[in-house]
Amino acid sequence: MAIFHENGHITAEGFFLLVTEKADEMQRLELSEHLSFCDGCLEQYLKEMEKITLLETEQSIAKRVVKSIKYKTAFLAQKRFGTAVVAACIAMVLWSTGAFSWTAMQRQSDTIESLEQEIQKLSWQNQSILHDVSEKYQQIWQVLDRREEIYYGKK
Repeated sequence: MAIFHENGHITAEGFFLLVTEKADEMQRLELSEHLSFCDGCLEQYLKEMEKITLLETEQSIAKRVVKSIKYKTAFLAQKRFGTAVVAACIAMVLWSTGAFSWTAMQRQSDTIESLEQEIQKLSWQNQSILHDVSEKYQQIWQVLDRREEIYYGKK
């Protein structure tokens, strides 16, 4: 099988071997070398390549895409609906336990007021204790000063 004409260009059999990738290593090397410098054969090779289908796509690709979109849409809707249901259940539980009732808020307000009063009492007690400690501290220093005067004499 001749892959080149007598004038040096590639034959139809040569293009067939090249396009179908049935040429052996040496033939592919010779053919690719010829295509690298011969523009006429390169154009013919490109025309031959356009005739064949390199990749075949599936007919049902549109069906799969639509199915995938429907699945994702349903999943997102279910997720949003689930979140809304959980939020509604939590609200109903809180509502039924009286968390939003006026009496509960009043109890919380009373609790806060009683805590503020306790804090104020503790504050006064702390001030009283600090005053007592300060007086005792002064008394101790006075006693120490007197002992120092007695021991060392008056200054």
